[in-house]
Amino acid sequence: MILFLAARPVTAPPVRPAPRRRARFRPLPLRLPGLLPLLGTFLCTGAIFGSLEVVTLAYADAHGTRSAGGVLLALQAAGSGAAGLLHGALRPGRDRPGRRFLRCTAAMAALMLLPPLAATTGSPAVLAAALLLAGMATAPTMVTGMGLIQSRTPPGQLNEGMTLAVTALLSGIAAGSAGGGWAVDHLAGAGTAYAVPAAAATLALTVALLTARPRPGR
Repeated sequence: MILFLAARPVTAPPVRPAPRRRARFRPLPLRLPGLLPLLGTFLCTGAIFGSLEVVTLAYADAHGTRSAGGVLLALQAAGSGAAGLLHGALRPGRDRPGRRFLRCTAAMAALMLLPPLAATTGSPAVLAAALLLAGMATAPTMVTGMGLIQSRTPPGQLNEGMTLAVTALLSGIAAGSAGGGWAVDHLAGAGTAYAVPAAAATLALTVALLTARPRPGR
């Protein structure tokens, strides 16, 4: 996929010429208005990915279907990929990007409640359907979040802003993997550990709601 996109320059953002005069002091991207809360939601989203992987594999192992663990994770990824393609094909509405991001984050928090509920049934098939649906909320959240980061970062600091977003996401994955592993070992069964990605999604929504501000055109 990386080679395919690299071979298609049309997918790359347009190159903007550097300003003739550079300011002596530029604010760090972390100090840009509205950027830090977005990084917080990316951190929580990464925790969803990391914990889902660990908990799902542990759940499949606990139910004697270890080989099905990869299939369950593939369904979650398939849901995310399908939702990302659909989101990209739709035209953006009149709502501001910030509101769309809130809606996507709210949908992610709601759908992440499905895996812990499905795990109580003890049926891998029910869990597979829940993971497929839960995965459908992650890609739109990431797409709208990345768009907000791009809009709130000056062109001359876009690489810094995107790097911070990826760093927050990867840090969340590491933290989520650790949290999911701890939950599997210390909570009552692997199914109960699905509370970790659900909590991470709820925290992402909480951060987005508490830091949401009406911004002109954002």
